[in-house]
Amino acid sequence: MKFLYNKGALSSLLAVFFIQGCASGSFSPPINGEHIHFTATLPDELDALPISAMYRSKICRKERRTANMKSYSVPGFYHTTYPLSIGHSNQVEINVPKEGGGKCDWKLSNITFEVKLKDTSTIAPLIEKNFGFDTTFVIDGNAPQVFDGGYIKKTGDLNEEITLFPLLSESFLVGRGKSFNLVGKYDVMTYKMVNGRKIHLSVLYEKNFLTHWQGRKYKGADTSLTYPDGTIIYNGDVIPDFDKLMRILESRNSKQTKM
Repeated sequence: MKFLYNKGALSSLLAVFFIQGCASGSFSPPINGEHIHFTATLPDELDALPISAMYRSKICRKERRTANMKSYSVPGFYHTTYPLSIGHSNQVEINVPKEGGGKCDWKLSNITFEVKLKDTSTIAPLIEKNFGFDTTFVIDGNAPQVFDGGYIKKTGDLNEEITLFPLLSESFLVGRGKSFNLVGKYDVMTYKMVNGRKIHLSVLYEKNFLTHWQGRKYKGADTSLTYPDGTIIYNGDVIPDFDKLMRILESRNSKQTKM
């Protein structure tokens, strides 16, 4: 008696078995393997979260389907985090393995560094949500998990400086409450590294340049966005314009230099 079987179903089962066989248990970076050496210098007001690292595998692949239900495969992925060591002069650092080893032969795809405000009470009382700021460094040719489609491309070791501004947001009708955001040049800061082994990031936090967004206090009222120079934009964006913030900063620094 012959048994009938569905080739597609069998292939899917084998693929699932293969992926599971190469899952987290086989992640074992070689002791003497290559690393990406990451360091960051932070202001006192900010905290650094553990480095988030994404690895990809061409061997252990994931199955995807198109809108027409046609199947295709993409490199498998494995996510892990690495705690940062705290050094002198507000510097944190970590060596991130480029090779994940194991049966899947994991390769480092990207790392993400996040900073958050240590103490929200320095901005306002009763802040419920404290949103940090992410900077992602792409090592290979795969797009990162969160991506707006644009890279800042760098060849060789990377030494960058980013400026962040504080934003206080208040809602009065829907979702009543206060939240805090760190505002950078882009919503998603993404660097594409080519032939680099070292990353140093200097984080500047302009704590005295607070922007304040207020939602509608009653139906029909205006929203307002108040910039550090006192400029108020009604019914506009929730997030301030970074270039405008930089102009305000540069103008104030220029005035202080002349004094």
